[in-house]
Amino acid sequence: MKKSFVVRWFELLIVLVLLLGLSGCPSGPDMEFVSAGVDENLEEVPVPPTMKELLSNKSNIAFLPIQYSEGLTRYHRVLSNAFVMSVLEEYGDLEVIDEVYVQNHLERTEFRELKRMVEEEKFRRYEQPLVERVIRFGKSLGVSYIGLMSVHTSPVRVSANDWSTYITFRIMRVEDPPDSSYMNHEFTFIFSESNSLWEELGAQIRGKFPLGGFILESRGGRSYARISIGRRNRVEMDQHCKIFRRIRKESQDSENNLIQVTDFDLLGKMQIFNIQEDFSWGRVEPEARKKILKGDAVRCY
Repeated sequence: MKKSFVVRWFELLIVLVLLLGLSGCPSGPDMEFVSAGVDENLEEVPVPPTMKELLSNKSNIAFLPIQYSEGLTRYHRVLSNAFVMSVLEEYGDLEVIDEVYVQNHLERTEFRELKRMVEEEKFRRYEQPLVERVIRFGKSLGVSYIGLMSVHTSPVRVSANDWSTYITFRIMRVEDPPDSSYMNHEFTFIFSESNSLWEELGAQIRGKFPLGGFILESRGGRSYARISIGRRNRVEMDQHCKIFRRIRKESQDSENNLIQVTDFDLLGKMQIFNIQEDFSWGRVEPEARKKILKGDAVRCY
């Protein structure tokens, strides 16, 4: 006797439910994670992330006014600048802060000495007094990275229909900088070779800058934390992340003026074990579990 459509449909439904039940049954550490309750009373950090920061999921970088040598046309300046910034945005997953905002910030009285040093030195040397002031300026802006860049006339001879410039840049990490020098690079930018240079520079930049996010919630007495970056941000399984507390505090400049800066305290580490499209879960190391709060910054390397 042939089975009715209703009977066949019912049997298929039972099989589907069984398959879903088997595939969704966690084991090992994940079982502990699923059964762990959400920490409802997780306090929020003193400096919580803004909505823009939560949505962008990118670390931000600011460049001090770019220094150009004499003899460069506006056309050469703009394209050389745009080339480097676009590679940093595409391959470094960085958000470049508007240069007008940076320039206005540099005009403040407390950064008068830094502005003078930039105008006089034009980044010919990276001595410690300059580096320290640049890091302090980056903390005042509240960015993750601060960059110095110069564009010069190029010694490379090209055809009459082509042109080139010589570009140097240095990017320093503002957050937790055990070594303030993060990336130094110099190269000849030949306009006709832009495509190949794009790939070459991109390969050197990719992976240099950690992904940035924030803690959204925790479970199991803060043993597990959900962060605001996921598959679309190229987070990987078992990736290691550092957890920071952002703090706004007063600091003194070279003239003993008080300025507001953003500092970063390292709280501990976590390791990613569950990745979704726009968020991930990580296991928090024991020493950090009593410290983390909702809104703490996370950097995945």
